[in-house]
Amino acid sequence: MRNREKDIFGGYLGKNGIGIWIAVFFLILGISMGAFTERMMQASQKNDLLEFVNTYFNIMHLDSIPNTQIFLGSLLNNFKLLGIIFISGVVVIGFPIALAVLTFRGVAIGFAAAFFMEEMKIRGLLLSVFSILPQSIVFIPAFIIAAAVSIGFSFRILSSRGNRTPNNTYGHNFISYLAIYIIISIFIIIGCFIESYIGPALIRLIISL
Repeated sequence: MRNREKDIFGGYLGKNGIGIWIAVFFLILGISMGAFTERMMQASQKNDLLEFVNTYFNIMHLDSIPNTQIFLGSLLNNFKLLGIIFISGVVVIGFPIALAVLTFRGVAIGFAAAFFMEEMKIRGLLLSVFSILPQSIVFIPAFIIAAAVSIGFSFRILSSRGNRTPNNTYGHNFISYLAIYIIISIFIIIGCFIESYIGPALIRLIISL
């Protein structure tokens, strides 16, 4: 049993070091783009966005958004992204879409963090740390691994087509691919729970200061 697990996870994670570094690069690129975009916004646009953010925080402070609703919304959004990355690997030539999704995720993180820190100073720094960081500790590695596995799966299938390999090569690789995504899905659910129940509690604590 342990040898089988080692074959599944070692075959995809251990051999996808380059894919992980590529995924990390695109995530950092997205974060940088998000921060740059925030810096390029006009003052009027920032003021409008700040009013919207303050309204959202006031609603959060009044506990008018059920945690269950936040959880379901988080599940929907994150599993949409994870599904896109999964399909991009299965399609084989669609793996650049996985990198685009990862970049988009980075843009959202970079923009939000830069906006909070510039517009809300110390409180913004605290919000960046406690409203973005907790779930990102789970989401970021999960999406990086998902993108890396997608890239590795695509290239492995492409390379096998040019070699004389058994007919069950795709099926064996797909089972391993699917098994890793099941594990990633569990971590995504954990991240959604943190985002929906722990994150709002920390936000309410900060905005009450």
